[in-house]
Amino acid sequence: MRSVILADDEPIIIKGLKKLIPWQELGIEIVGEAMTGRSLMEQIDEKQPDLVVTDISMPDGTGIDVIKEVQRRQLRTKIVFISAYQEFSYAKDALAFGAVDYLVKPIEKSLLLDAVHKALTQLQEAHEDESSKGKLAVYEQKDKKTQLEELFDRLTQGEIRREEALRKLTALETPLTAPYFSVLYLELEHLQQQDGRWGEHERRLLVFAVSNLADELIQPFGVGLVLRKAENLCVIVNHEGAGDDLLRLAREMRDKILFYLKIHVTICIGKTVSDLQELRQSYKSAVDAAGASYFLEAGSVLSWSQNEPAAGSEEALAEARQAVIQAVVAKDKELLQERCGRLFAQMAQSSRGIKETAVLNGYSLLTELLEELTAIGVPLQVTLEQRNDWLQRMHQFYRFTDLADFISARIMDILEGIGASGGSREAQQLRMIKEYIEEHYSENITLESIAAQVFMNPYYFSSFFKKHTQENFKQYVTNVRMKNAVRLLLQTDLLVYEIAEQVGYHNPRQFSDMFKKCYGKLPQEYKSQLKGGSAP
Repeated sequence: MRSVILADDEPIIIKGLKKLIPWQELGIEIVGEAMTGRSLMEQIDEKQPDLVVTDISMPDGTGIDVIKEVQRRQLRTKIVFISAYQEFSYAKDALAFGAVDYLVKPIEKSLLLDAVHKALTQLQEAHEDESSKGKLAVYEQKDKKTQLEELFDRLTQGEIRREEALRKLTALETPLTAPYFSVLYLELEHLQQQDGRWGEHERRLLVFAVSNLADELIQPFGVGLVLRKAENLCVIVNHEGAGDDLLRLAREMRDKILFYLKIHVTICIGKTVSDLQELRQSYKSAVDAAGASYFLEAGSVLSWSQNEPAAGSEEALAEARQAVIQAVVAKDKELLQERCGRLFAQMAQSSRGIKETAVLNGYSLLTELLEELTAIGVPLQVTLEQRNDWLQRMHQFYRFTDLADFISARIMDILEGIGASGGSREAQQLRMIKEYIEEHYSENITLESIAAQVFMNPYYFSSFFKKHTQENFKQYVTNVRMKNAVRLLLQTDLLVYEIAEQVGYHNPRQFSDMFKKCYGKLPQEYKSQLKGGSAP
């Protein structure tokens, strides 16, 4: 029977994990529980479990610390991480350090079952291998390539000193005579099947094929080695040439992998260094450059020196976001599409090559839009569960263009929702507005004050009013005032300045000018003409 330890700093989560899947039926015994990183590591030492299901963020030692220690001690324990949405950025590190899977809370039963089955498969394969050769024998008889891979993996992580690395290279009869070292980081495009995932067998075959092809292409260029980093690859090259040669090698790799294997790879060229101890810098600069690939097309080749995106203005991003919201509120689809294009360009620039920043900006836009609609009296029924689903899906996209398409689709859904909630409600609002103007035209009526009466923002109110009356708000108010001015002229003996005050003008001259603009004559001339029997 296999064994598992469950770990989370919230007891209720551990309790839920116990009940979520039938551990006993799967042949797994729960042998321990832990609420801190230190406690988990102590139990791993004591009980040597086959599997650990743990939160990635715990007090007194994170899940990443635990998996590093497990790897350092070369334990057979498989680890499945769980965590909250806001810690989603840890996933890349978790998988890079060999985690079986990374699941986001709340945990879905089917996903946890898949992860556990995956761990059991890996354990079985390891067991079969150990049974045939023996664990110690396998370690002692590792072939030269495997030992080199382990050595260079430690160099890229900064976990071995130069002197020790050189001694190992001498023992392995692998002199590195060229003066420079560079890392190429290959991101394999995640082509999706209908269920949205590669099968484990297909992933292995794909990575193996890409690794072999990359290894062949390095040989004419210099001494090289291909390492697997989770589902991506790290190519280490000891070479004579300059950066142009590396760029040519990267482009050849990209093109031939696409031609022979029909899969896009994005290749990031790290900083060229002249010492083994600095190999970690080259690797880190290549991985950092990979962050910018999110904003590029699939199959790009970029260098660490290009990983300096222009800083986007936060003010410009806020203005672009507000412009999109205003277009939605105004129900102007054509204007909305134009402004969305500008917004996404600004989002890409303001994200500074960081995927998580782009996701956060996109989610903030949708949240702010819904809040704005609620504030103006057009609430849409979007639940917290739906918003969480949006956020999860937004994290899963491999390209910024996919994120932008998803956000655009949600904005259009919201626009349609506004249209569906209109009708009689809008007619009622318009009736209230007109009644208010008829009752208060003698006061200082402004677009802002009327908009507040019906809980709309001024921009939306202006568009709303013109849509339903075919008049600008200001002109409509003026027409109401002039209509009442004519009534007072004909039915009373009030003087012109008195009429001006009663229809909302504190400046008689301004009133007279406006009256003449509407009727072609000054108020007194208009009155005299009507009393004389002439048509106005």
